[in-house]
Amino acid sequence: MSLPRFIVIKSIHANACLGFKQDDPYEGFAEFSEMVTSPNAKFEVESAKGGLVHIRNCINMKYLERTEEDSISGKADEQFWITATAEKKEEDQSKEWCTLFQPLEEDLVNKTYRFMHVQSGCYLLLRQSYSSDITAGVLATSTKIDANGNDVFKVVDWDTLVILPRYIAFKGNNDMFLRLAEIDGHPYLQFLGEDIGEAAVAMEVFYTPNGDIRIKPVYSDKYWKRKPDWIWVDSDDTKGNDKDTLFHPFKVDGKTIALLNLDNKMFCKRFTGLGRTSCLSARIPSVTKEAYLNVVEPVLSRKIENLRYDTENARVYDEKVQIVAKNSASNHTTQSNTMDVKLTYTDTTTSTWNSHFSLGLEAKASFEFGVPIIAEGSVEISTNVETG
Repeated sequence: MSLPRFIVIKSIHANACLGFKQDDPYEGFAEFSEMVTSPNAKFEVESAKGGLVHIRNCINMKYLERTEEDSISGKADEQFWITATAEKKEEDQSKEWCTLFQPLEEDLVNKTYRFMHVQSGCYLLLRQSYSSDITAGVLATSTKIDANGNDVFKVVDWDTLVILPRYIAFKGNNDMFLRLAEIDGHPYLQFLGEDIGEAAVAMEVFYTPNGDIRIKPVYSDKYWKRKPDWIWVDSDDTKGNDKDTLFHPFKVDGKTIALLNLDNKMFCKRFTGLGRTSCLSARIPSVTKEAYLNVVEPVLSRKIENLRYDTENARVYDEKVQIVAKNSASNHTTQSNTMDVKLTYTDTTTSTWNSHFSLGLEAKASFEFGVPIIAEGSVEISTNVETG
C-alpha cells in the first residue's frame, strides 16, 4: 500500500509527531516533538522506483537523510541520525547521502510502518532523552528490528486532518448559530443564535497532540462536556484528561464538520426532545444532516501586514533551460556584415498564498506584503503590494 502524498509520522512511545529542530546546535535534526496539526509535522512523500520514497519536510523544504553526528549520545554505535537537511534528493544508493527510504507496512488497520534507510539498510529508531537539545531524536544505526517497538511509527494522512482556527462559530442545519444558553439552571449549547456577534456564539478551540479538540465559549472559563448525552459547558478540565470533554472533528466538506465525542463514540447533533429544543447532543452513531456544523470565523475582516519570508529555506522548483525567444538573420553576400536581431519575450509572475487551515472559510482579509522573486540565483523581496 502506497503512502499518501502528505503525511504526519507519529511515535507511539514519544506521543509526539516528527518535525525538525529549528535552532542550534542541532538545527535540522529530526525530532518527535510536534503536535499532529503543526506545520512542522507535515512531510511530503515523493515516490521513486520499486516502492521507495523520498520524504521532504514542508517547512524547510529539505529531504530526510542520514547524517553522522557522535556528540549527541556519545556512544560509538549511535552516531548516525536522521536530519531534514538534504537540499536535493539523491537516488544513487552507493552514496551515503542517499535520500531513499523504504516504508514497510507493519499494521494495515492501525496504519503503522517501519522506515528503512535504503543505502545503509538501517531502520529509523526513536531515541529519547540523550540530550537536552534533542529529547526524542531519530537514529539510523541498526539493521535489526527493535524488540521494544521503537522503530514502529503511525502514519497519518495530512489531508484527513481538520485544522480549525483558534476562534470559530458553529451554524446548524437550521441556519442558527450555536450559543451558550442557560436552561433550567444548566449551561446547554443551543442552535438559536441569530447574530455571529453575540458574545455567547464565539468558541475557542484547543488541540491535543493527537488532533482531538476541546472547546469552550470565548467568554466562559468552562469547557464543553458530555453530560449524559447533552453537551454542557461546565468542565474545569484544562488538560484533556476527561474523554467527555474531547471531540474529534471529521471533515464533511470545505466548510462543514461533524464532531465525535471520544467517550461515548457518538456524533453530536442538533436534537429536539426531552423538553429541550435544538440543543447539542452526542447521540448518533453516524453523520446525518442534523450533525452538520458549518464553521464560521467570528471575524468581519482582518488586516495582515509585516509578512516575513523564510528566504534561507526558499527552493527553486523544476529548474531547466528554456528557449525564451529566437530569431535569425541571413547574409547572402560574400562579404562579412553586421546585422541586428531583435528578441522579445514576455515574463509572467504568479504569486499564491495558502492558509494552514483545512477548511475554506470566508473572513475577508487585506494584505500588505512584499513579493519574493528570484534574481541572479537568490531570492529577493520586491516592493510592497497591497490587496483587499
